[in-house]
Amino acid sequence: MNRKYVMDESPGYQLFQASRVMNARLNENFKKIGHTLTYEQWQIMSRLYGKEGQTQRMLAVSIERDEAGTSRLLGRMEKAGYIYRYVNPEDKRRNYIYPTEWARQEEEKLNRTALDTIDEACAGMTEEEKRSGQLFLEKIRNNLGSS
Repeated sequence: MNRKYVMDESPGYQLFQASRVMNARLNENFKKIGHTLTYEQWQIMSRLYGKEGQTQRMLAVSIERDEAGTSRLLGRMEKAGYIYRYVNPEDKRRNYIYPTEWARQEEEKLNRTALDTIDEACAGMTEEEKRSGQLFLEKIRNNLGSS
């Protein structure tokens, strides 16, 4: 059998394009509610809302980014008022990251916006189609060694 690669039919290409437009829509939807938060920053906020006081390293691992990139994201988030860093007095190299009081008050609005964006992206899909899509993505991640 002679197979030919067709980029538009490639799962990797389709996943990339779907991710790109979904992330852009989430960024746009955050702007509509008056937030400068980006998709990448939302990954951090959603992790912090679930468990405050994580270290930079813990956050980097959980969002699958390098520590330097995570540090830059955190710096921008700190400037924008979303997070603050608590320096461990016994080990000044270790910072614990917390949402600011204002960011805590915005959690419900941000969460609702993220969920609405997912609903918009999945419009017209049955629950079975959504679940099949999730299983498809999970298998790709498992096959390629990422959890």
